[in-house]
Parts: sequence; C-alpha cells; structure tokens
Amino acid sequence: MTYTFSVNNSPTTGAMAMYALISTLVTAGWTKVMDSDGTTYSASGVQVTSGNVGTNGLGNANAWVRLQSPAVNGGSVVNQTREITIQRGSSNLLWRIKYSASALFTGGSPAAAVTPSSADEVFMIGGGTDASPTFYSWLAADGAYRWHIAAGGAAEFYSFVAWAQTIGSVTGTLTICLDVMATGSFPVIDVDPAVMYCSTTSNTILEQITNSFVGTNQTNPARARAWLGATSAAGASLTSNNVIVGITNYASSTLGGSTFATNPWTNKDDLFPCLWGCGNTTLPRGVKGISTLFKFGSIQRLNGEPGASITTKDKIFFGSLWFPWSGVAPLI
Repeated sequence: MTYTFSVNNSPTTGAMAMYALISTLVTAGWTKVMDSDGTTYSASGVQVTSGNVGTNGLGNANAWVRLQSPAVNGGSVVNQTREITIQRGSSNLLWRIKYSASALFTGGSPAAAVTPSSADEVFMIGGGTDASPTFYSWLAADGAYRWHIAAGGAAEFYSFVAWAQTIGSVTGTLTICLDVMATGSFPVIDVDPAVMYCSTTSNTILEQITNSFVGTNQTNPARARAWLGATSAAGASLTSNNVIVGITNYASSTLGGSTFATNPWTNKDDLFPCLWGCGNTTLPRGVKGISTLFKFGSIQRLNGEPGASITTKDKIFFGSLWFPWSGVAPLI
C-alpha cells in the first residue's frame, strides 16, 4: 500500500481544510486541471495555490478547482479517468462537490465563478446550475475539528478518504471518500467500479458509512453514489442506474461486537473485507464490490485507536471501520 497522508490537522478555516485535501490528492498523483480563485479563472489549473482569502486563494466566494485522477483500468472503461470539482460558497461552511466517473468535466462554460460540466456528473453536495450554483452547509464551524486525509496511489487505484474529528473528542463527524473496488470483487463489465461518498456533520462516521443498503434517495449530502446497471463508456444513466449503496453493517452485530475477539494464535485483531451493496426495494440493487479503503475488525476498538495490519499504526479505528493511517500518534 502506498498512501499519501495529511493527518492531525487543525485547519483554521474550511477553505484550508479543503485545500489540504486538494494538495494531498495532487501529491498522490492527481492533477489540478482547471481552477479559479473566484475572480480569475485558469484553464490550466494554476490560479488556486492556497486556502487563503484573496488572490490565488480557495477562501473566496465561488472559488473552485477541477481535479483529475491518473487513468486506471479494471472495469470496462479503458484508461478510466475520474474527476471531481470542489467549489466554495459564500462562507467556509458552504460547498458544492460534483463527481464524474469517466466523461470528464470538459463541458459547459467555465469561468471565474462557474465550474465546468460533465455528461455523467453527479452532485455529492450542493446543486443548482454551474452558472447559478447552490451550496450546502457541509463543514463544521471553523477551527472546531481535526482533519485527516489518506490518498492512495496506483495500488489503491487513487482511492482517497478524508474525515473530520471534533477537537478534544474522539467523535468522528463528516467523511468524504472515493473508494475504488478491490480487484476481482466486481464484474469486468462495470464501467465505474467505485463508490463516491460524502456524509454530513449530523451523524457519526459509523452511522453514515455503514448505513447498510440505504433505500431512499439522499441529497445534500448524497452519501454513497455508485452505478449499478448498463451504461456507456461516456458515463452513466443518472435516471435509473446511479443509486445509493452502503457498507454492510454485519460488524456491528457480530465481528465488531462481542462475538469475536483477537486472533487466538496471534493475539492480534483480524481484519475483514467491507462489502458495498444496494438493497433498494426497486431495481437496480445488488453487490457493488469490496472496499479498498476500509476494513472491519474482529473486535470493537475505541474511536481514534491506532492499530497494525502490516506496519505499526497503519490503521485507525472509527465506528466499526479501520481507516488507513500514517503511523503517527493520533491527536485529540
């Protein structure tokens, strides 16, 4: 595993937090293709260089970035390239995030306050049109949380996760991630073997990401979005195949509860795959694949407790899930 980490951060503003995510993704191999500081648009992505207010900053109304992951293969789309756009609203709490599985954000009329569009775009938070965007109050109050980021490399198909933790507490709050399914866990005809996920501050990481087989269409935030159905290489049908999936929560009742414990031979926690799937009462539904980012464990640990699967402190526990971790001591 080759993760790029930025953990134990205490960002002073939401713009600083989001720029930390952007810069960590760039370090991990992503490209900032286009951007704007809210006043000046750059078609080559060189305008936004910090989370500050003012020129070159993300901390301005309508500032935005377009990020592109390196091409990967695995599903039916050859050289699949995923993209996201992140746009700030009028405050550090207000954001708008879109995801493109493969069609890319090459459409629309990008400008200083206008993000580009994509044929297969889906909203994770926010809405409206690119010319008249609406934003969602997503991040917690400035200075109130720690911010942890783990961005995978080629071996992780450039999956990433970022999550917030209330300062002075082990309570995890919102999470955003792109979780590309593990090799061999999905059909090769899948045009986007991935789940894009975005939660809210009103629930813990556990309640959000392990809300098994969500059956209603969530918006603001979208929670988990994934495609389950026939699509084209240019993107997905947003009317019927773009559905919510969840990680099965068997860990909370068996593996993560009191039924199992540490391994009797090694005295270490055993880790198990997390399965993404959809159990809506109407089609499409079914299994999406196995998570690259997350693992369940054989015993319930404390939030924020580090553990080892391969190297020292390479995992950290929140809810019923083990997240990738950098090896440093976590801060409260």
